[in-house]
Amino acid sequence: MKLWHRFIHPVTDYFRQKRGRFLHAMFPGIASWRICDLGGSRHFWEKVAIEGLPYSNITIYNISANGTQGNLSADSDEIEVVIYDGHTIPIADAEFDLLVCNSVLEHVPPEHRAKLVAEMKRVAKHIFIQTPAYTFPIEPHFIMPFVHWLPRTIGYWLIHFSPWRLLSRPSAETIASYWWDTKLLTRREVEFLFPSESIRCERVLGITKSYYVIS
Repeated sequence: MKLWHRFIHPVTDYFRQKRGRFLHAMFPGIASWRICDLGGSRHFWEKVAIEGLPYSNITIYNISANGTQGNLSADSDEIEVVIYDGHTIPIADAEFDLLVCNSVLEHVPPEHRAKLVAEMKRVAKHIFIQTPAYTFPIEPHFIMPFVHWLPRTIGYWLIHFSPWRLLSRPSAETIASYWWDTKLLTRREVEFLFPSESIRCERVLGITKSYYVIS
């Protein structure tokens, strides 16, 4: 395991377990529901640990198989993974009971977000979206304070000295694509995309860290 994963997994595991408890509280019948995980991974479902939810109820839709792996047991093979084009989810309307999209929306180009949100609402009866808040002082992907508030070119230079860069040692191409393709959302942008849904705040020390969208 890379040093970066040893560093970041305890942090992400804590918040994923917290989201698992939230999902169970918001959707008490979730253990029997069919779930679409948009852009997710098997590792996510290991950590949310929703009691009674069989892996066979979960289908992951992702643009690449690279991000779908996890450390689950052999039973995790029951989680179906479907590679799709990132735009149109290839299933019928209301096919799933719940669509979960965790830390994905900030990686979608702003001009494509509205269409993808419409797809999310189309394929599931309920949705749960989590996306990091632009107003939180620490950028969660690079674990660096304030870098996302600076001019983009300055931020790009600074992330070369971030814990993510130093511990994971990505290629120059990966550094560039990860930075330029990640744009955190403001509360106003989330409200624009989800005008009829409930929006809640996940807080750390009283500061909004992420937005939850529920319907």
